Amino acid sequence: MIASKLTAPQGEKQMPQKVLAPPGLFRCLVVSWSAQRLELFRVAAESEAWQAIVCRDVGQFMRSLFQTSVPLTIVDLPRPEVSGYEEIREAAARSREVSSSLLVVSVAESNTTDELWARQLGVWSHLPESSDPAGLEMVFREARKALIRQSINHTAPPGHL
Repeated sequence: MIASKLTAPQGEKQMPQKVLAPPGLFRCLVVSWSAQRLELFRVAAESEAWQAIVCRDVGQFMRSLFQTSVPLTIVDLPRPEVSGYEEIREAAARSREVSSSLLVVSVAESNTTDELWARQLGVWSHLPESSDPAGLEMVFREARKALIRQSINHTAPPGHL
């Protein structure tokens, strides 16, 4: 939850915290083949006020996908030669069928086949595999902006955008 604390002048009653986002709004689902990459995504998410639900395997990811409604889903694909590649790729495709959340797919940098596949899948964002926390944090910032724009577009009266 994002909150800003307002301070009152000395002697006056302090105002309560102002909540800018409802609790649970900024949650995301993350699946990866690597515990190290899961931690990287989790830390980047938390630094941008997202609660990351990290899934260590496809089964956990699919259960979470059906049980939890989140506005952002991140699938970190391994290189094709890594065990579990096909399962994670299929999970990404399945997530598009059962969830309306923004989908981000991270693929190995040199894997143009997976990049093309991800774009055809209709991902919100395709990421070349990155270990740069600043780049991952930017993804979470941009996702928040996209969700806010999406919310405004769905709630504004016609002709008032």
